[in-house]
Amino acid sequence: MRKIIYILLTATFLYSCASSSKRLDKGDYDAAMQISAKKIMKDPGKFEEVDVFNDAYKLANHKDKAEIDRLKNIGDPANWGKIYNLYGNLKRRQDLAATLPPVGINYDETNYLADIENAKTQATVYAYEKGNELLLTNDRFKARQAHAYFLEAKKYTPNYNDVDDKIAQALLIGTTNVYFKIEDNAQLVAPKAMMDNVQNIKVNDLDGNWINYDAYVDNAKLYHYSIILSLDLIEVTPEELKETTTVETKEVEDGFDYVLDANGNVTKDSLGNDIKIKKYKTISCTVNRYQQKKAARITGSMNYYDNLTESKLKVEPIVSDALFEHFYTVAVGNLDALTPETRKELSTQAVPFPPSEALIIQAGEVMKVMAKEAIVANKSLVK
Repeated sequence: MRKIIYILLTATFLYSCASSSKRLDKGDYDAAMQISAKKIMKDPGKFEEVDVFNDAYKLANHKDKAEIDRLKNIGDPANWGKIYNLYGNLKRRQDLAATLPPVGINYDETNYLADIENAKTQATVYAYEKGNELLLTNDRFKARQAHAYFLEAKKYTPNYNDVDDKIAQALLIGTTNVYFKIEDNAQLVAPKAMMDNVQNIKVNDLDGNWINYDAYVDNAKLYHYSIILSLDLIEVTPEELKETTTVETKEVEDGFDYVLDANGNVTKDSLGNDIKIKKYKTISCTVNRYQQKKAARITGSMNYYDNLTESKLKVEPIVSDALFEHFYTVAVGNLDALTPETRKELSTQAVPFPPSEALIIQAGEVMKVMAKEAIVANKSLVK
């Protein structure tokens, strides 16, 4: 029963959503027209839908024409874009009405092309001139507004004047450029390979929302901000070898002894066989476990600068580590005394310690990732 009620309610809801008369009552005239038009095309005999279409058409056009008159009377050139869209609405409705069967669709055929063209021209001129006005300030934030106006002008008239050049110019002026650089201020000189690797951080994939990041200087650009990764300290620990020693033991069979009676004779079982008892002995093996260890650490800071005001915005410490650690085991003695787990450890062997430079480069790779994460986390510092 619940399922039936749910289906009925759903059907009622869908019907109400598709009801042209309900859309008309709500003042959603264009939606009412679209619904009615579909039903009239499917069944031209639906005269109630013809009435809805005619009423919606009349009311929608009356509303838009009144708005056009109001906007024209204001005399603000900024409204030409709205006027253009309103004329577009009038033409689209008329085109829709013209596609319907002649079953009483009421509309007066009007040529809106001249009005549309005039409004488009006026809207184009206004958007282009407004963009120029903002662009001439040479202010990057106003250039972003100019960019939007030039795009609007291009939307109305794609090949208007030099609008494409203006769009590119506004984009250039409106973009905030950020330069990322790594500096070695540590006493221990960082390997060139590491410096190059960190400097090659892919910051350009952070571009967007009027912000451009470069890891290398482009002399054609003005850099509004700098992010300097300063390497302040590079440390490498000595090679370290730690040893721990344990002894593992095990009881194993070691022959047998005869069981003697009180007189010192070998006792027999019921079948006449000598009675024997097993002998055991303890075997042992010394296990030496070794830990090889060496580490590198780079300590630095992310420094954010506003180049135009020559001020430091933020300093954020950053530390990256690279650790070499290796374990191996050596056994001396009777290997049969070892547990299966210890036997597995014997497959490991000592390895050469990595060169200090290799560890520093590894720590640099970690710092490279951390630096990018820090840039992302502090994107709000650049405008």
